[in-house]
Amino acid sequence: MSKCQNCPEAGKHAFCNLGPESRAFLESNSLTTDYSRGSTLFREGDRSNAVFVMCSGKAKVSATSRDGKTMILRIADAGDVLGMSAALTKGEYEVTAEALEPCRVRVLHLRHLTTLLQNYGDASLGAANALAEDYRAAFDEARLIALPASPAGRVARLILDWADDARSRSNSLITMSLTHEEVASMTATTRETVTRTLGRFRKEKIISTHGVVLTVLQPKALERLCAC
Repeated sequence: MSKCQNCPEAGKHAFCNLGPESRAFLESNSLTTDYSRGSTLFREGDRSNAVFVMCSGKAKVSATSRDGKTMILRIADAGDVLGMSAALTKGEYEVTAEALEPCRVRVLHLRHLTTLLQNYGDASLGAANALAEDYRAAFDEARLIALPASPAGRVARLILDWADDARSRSNSLITMSLTHEEVASMTATTRETVTRTLGRFRKEKIISTHGVVLTVLQPKALERLCAC
């Protein structure tokens, strides 16, 4: 079983910054699981039975409307804790989490989560921080859809958010692991519009792409589009 103190994310996130005793409990009572791209960690509507601590990789978190339309709410990364809200209410998962790339995840079942939170104050704080991250992600998604008036502005806002996240991880390059259809799901537009918009951005040298790697060349131009 992998040890949290040997992880490059140690000390940086809600459940990656636990004290020695609570960390030892988490390591002893969680199951480290590898998910291949496209694998489902948990599905919307299923009864909650665990929380999922992302150790590496990325996962898309999505919700589906009654008419079958799917919206991607966030991209979870290393250090994120998924399923906390449903676990604390002992209800159903509100969203679906699916691996965008190979992921390593710590799966902590509900009875062990309850013991962890009851006995270790730093873990309770970590759970509160995980819920705060969920709230912030929901707010960011609402802002992404509601504030930019045009589809190009929404795509520009999403790229700037990716760039901010890359900088926070000391990386100037963006790995675009989403398909154009998935980007459309995040920006309330269509795949064709996303393809056309990204092509325009490349033509105007606002961004450059090489395979799945995207580089922002003119952040001010993207910011102006967001303000439209």
